[in-house]
Amino acid sequence: MGIDSSTPQSSVALVTDGQVIEQAQVDPDKASNQVLVMIDKILVSARTKLSDLDGFCLTVGPGSFTGLRIGASILKGLLLVTSKPFVKIDTLEALALRAMPTNKKICTILDAKKKELYTAYFHPTSEIPERLSLDRALTPYQLSQEIKEPTVFIGNGLDSYGDFLASELNENFLSKSENHLYTVAACAARIAEKRFESEKTNDLDSLRIKYVRKPEAELKLMEKESANRGGT
Repeated sequence: MGIDSSTPQSSVALVTDGQVIEQAQVDPDKASNQVLVMIDKILVSARTKLSDLDGFCLTVGPGSFTGLRIGASILKGLLLVTSKPFVKIDTLEALALRAMPTNKKICTILDAKKKELYTAYFHPTSEIPERLSLDRALTPYQLSQEIKEPTVFIGNGLDSYGDFLASELNENFLSKSENHLYTVAACAARIAEKRFESEKTNDLDSLRIKYVRKPEAELKLMEKESANRGGT
């Protein structure tokens, strides 16, 4: 079972032998309290029980801070109930799989707020994308300065910055519609299935979220502490 609550359109999916058996997703900004509903929905539809599953995978970021924490909490609950193993999948890697098939370099972009994008580059292979860069938070302008070849862009960052990137990059900007056959959770599960035997674990302490940059609450606390030091 794949679970994604790191992107605005959270999703859940069941995958076996590379085939997506069931998947469900919700409208953007309504995902936080709907993940458990979707899990129940696809299990009923597939006539499957949690105990029948081989394991789980979760997208661990970058993405929505709130969504990431909710996804981690739900996964921990499922693991405590079932004692099944899990695999961690990078959100941007799962998103890159949605852009395949293509013969161009893939650039995944998620709106990180504060006029920045969470982004990474991937090379399309025959089955799963090959990572070409680390996950980073960049301004759209910084990102545009890096692109030197035709590149496929995918992600909700296109909603806010697609027009800017298109005008800056011209023929090097190739967009990929989000209306894709597979949800992010389904893509995560397909990747996890390939790595299941080598990366599965039951260690809950290893479940770490990839924030890329510090959460808003932590940044505000640091600013407050810095201001207090400056006034003493």
